[in-house]
Amino acid sequence: MSVGVSLEGMLPRETASAEETRSLGARLSAVLPAGAVVALVGDLGAGKTHLVKGLVDGLGGAGDEVSSPTFTIAQEYEADGDLILHVDAYRVDDPREFVEMGLEDSMDAARLVAIEWPEKMGSALPPDAVRVEITHLGGDRRRIRYLP
Repeated sequence: MSVGVSLEGMLPRETASAEETRSLGARLSAVLPAGAVVALVGDLGAGKTHLVKGLVDGLGGAGDEVSSPTFTIAQEYEADGDLILHVDAYRVDDPREFVEMGLEDSMDAARLVAIEWPEKMGSALPPDAVRVEITHLGGDRRRIRYLP
């Protein structure tokens, strides 16, 4: 996907607070094309949801409304009339669950899809997904990098 070239100029970055991680998400949203799927790789507590808050902010939505969809698997947000889909695959045992839930249709309709724990999606993860890794460095520090 051509978006990789743009992200390579923005990432890797280190952030020193949840607010900086969120701000980076807002800046990233400006270079992501419509329909982008962002696969967020990182351990529990790495800051994936804070990055999603920034993505929603950057697209004109209310990032403060974003919360981890761990128990609901997917949450939808609106940003300037567009759909943003936030998926947390942590509790998914079989990638076929995404098909059964109809998430593919929502993904097709969304301006942006952010997926936490994308490795659980198997072949349901689009091959052109933009992979971003967030590593917790201790305290409030995070390293965020693009995975080509």
